[in-house]
Amino acid sequence: MKNIIFIEGVSGVGKSTTVNALSEELHNLGYSVRCHIEGDPDSPLDLCWTSYLTIPEYEKLLISYPAFADELSNNIIFQGDYILLRYQVGRTELYSPELHDELHKLEFCYNPTNVTPLSKFTEVFLNLWKRFAESEENKCDYTIFDASLVSHMTNDMIRNYNASETEMVEHLEVLLQAICSLNPIIFYLSSDDVRERLLNARQSRGQTSLTNEQINFWEKRKQIDLPILSRLSIQSHIMDISNDNWNSVISEIVSRVTNINGMKKDTYQV
Repeated sequence: MKNIIFIEGVSGVGKSTTVNALSEELHNLGYSVRCHIEGDPDSPLDLCWTSYLTIPEYEKLLISYPAFADELSNNIIFQGDYILLRYQVGRTELYSPELHDELHKLEFCYNPTNVTPLSKFTEVFLNLWKRFAESEENKCDYTIFDASLVSHMTNDMIRNYNASETEMVEHLEVLLQAICSLNPIIFYLSSDDVRERLLNARQSRGQTSLTNEQINFWEKRKQIDLPILSRLSIQSHIMDISNDNWNSVISEIVSRVTNINGMKKDTYQV
């Protein structure tokens, strides 16, 4: 069996919907399943609204905001020679506006103004993934992740470090080695028309429409993702969802994760 399932793809392609449907189908088959949707603050492999602080920075924060000392301590995700500190959950800010703004400036992944070296970026995530590999969460049959591998990692590495394809592959391989014993597998949802998917997704969510520049970004992202997938050492499958045949997609994924016979990198047309 494949225990760790990554559902990947560009924005608007249906990753969260697929995660939920796949989880339900595996439950119905009698398997124990946990899943983490994009933005899940409890995801053991991803970081959302999290600050990276050195020990002196954290100690200075405690002195500057003594009223929040207990809350800050309770929201530490990791503490070693650096500290990962959650400052927001979903749309809810955890501290005062002033403290929130200060922590947001130290955001580790998304639009950081204090970018750590690429080697530290890899180190931080490696520590997270090693902890997950040793955690009790792996007692269930399957854990499904939405956009926690290629989708988020490449986004941050391109924006924050202007990383090359080789650098991104090397980063991902380091992380995947930490969970190789958990039989990871990737399913990349791909549509022929990225523009249409994006526009339809934004409309269904009640969000403002995207600009041509934003759409072009995601079209280019797909062209970046696919070569990276081909270079990774674990099983990956590109699922063509252009015709919206979601039942076939879910059935094929279930078949592949519950039976490893004949597994190979390919594209599945639905």
